Amino acid sequence: MNIAWVIVVTIGFIYLQSSLYQRWGLTKITYHRKFNKLAVFEGQVVELIDQIANEKILPLPWVRLESKINRHLAIKQTEDHVSEDKQFHRTLFSFLPYQKITRRHEVTCLKRGVYALQTVSLATGDLFGFQEKFKQFNTDAVLTVYPKLLELEELSLPVHSFLGEQSVKRWIMDDPFMKIGTRTYQESDPIHSVNWKASARTNQLQVNMHDYTADHYVMIYLNVDQSDDIKLPIENEQLFEQSITYAASIAHYSISKGIETGFATNAVLDKDRFEQIKPFVHLYPESGDGQLYYLLDSMAHLTYERSRNFHYLIEEAVSNDTRKIDYVLITSRISNETQQQIELLRNKGQAVEIICMTSEDDD
Repeated sequence: MNIAWVIVVTIGFIYLQSSLYQRWGLTKITYHRKFNKLAVFEGQVVELIDQIANEKILPLPWVRLESKINRHLAIKQTEDHVSEDKQFHRTLFSFLPYQKITRRHEVTCLKRGVYALQTVSLATGDLFGFQEKFKQFNTDAVLTVYPKLLELEELSLPVHSFLGEQSVKRWIMDDPFMKIGTRTYQESDPIHSVNWKASARTNQLQVNMHDYTADHYVMIYLNVDQSDDIKLPIENEQLFEQSITYAASIAHYSISKGIETGFATNAVLDKDRFEQIKPFVHLYPESGDGQLYYLLDSMAHLTYERSRNFHYLIEEAVSNDTRKIDYVLITSRISNETQQQIELLRNKGQAVEIICMTSEDDD
């Protein structure tokens, strides 16, 4: 009889505690998730912070937190990280009454992009694991990962590139009020720059040499066309990312020199992906750190989709730009239509530098 009572009491206890946790286990549970930084560069490390609190007298023997994590956010393996699938992060907690726990997870950002951790699932149950109850929490944890910035010597640029020793002089205009001497006349010199007195003295045509003034602009144009068919997707993601890295690095270098720099591309921002007519990205030249991070933020939001073929973007520059601008074209291919628009730009007196990108698989 005593054994029978023990069995009855045990079954009754299991049933009661199971009902208790099924009804009140996830009540008065608060949860908050955030990153310790809003934005970082590719390759840097951030902290993912989970804060969960049990605001009731009932202790919780176990709480399991589960969320989907983008595979480009690598969470450092710990004993709490029990998932073998790197796209899911699971953490176990146990709570005393009115206890708050904060967990910090080290995350390495492997790739440019914007990562939003929107939902987290919490589960708890009774002491013996017979019953589980789930609840989903919405979070506003968003991390922006900027493209990696390369040093100037890391960029595989041609020897004659505008980023060489003469970069400052290429990017800045002659100041007509600051004469620093004369030199021999060349065919490309305008006739009004001839110094007739110096020419008579040397018996050779001489032109005035001017100092430079920073009244000039740079526009970085990124071509993501990998085929002429606009309906085909961007297949070579590695080449796409490498091109964005070059664009970001060049923008960083030019803005650091005090040059007003802009950015344009036929890739599509994530906010425009579902528009019927997807617009070009066109950010006008400005200077300063604010402009740099504006460009980097836009580059972080670029998707693997195209709006229209690249030559239409160059055509807009030919039609609309009236200022003296140096164009930097980052591209893996140049179509006949694009080449025609480049020649029109040069005929207008604009400088055009072409950086040809190739993938590791190309010859």
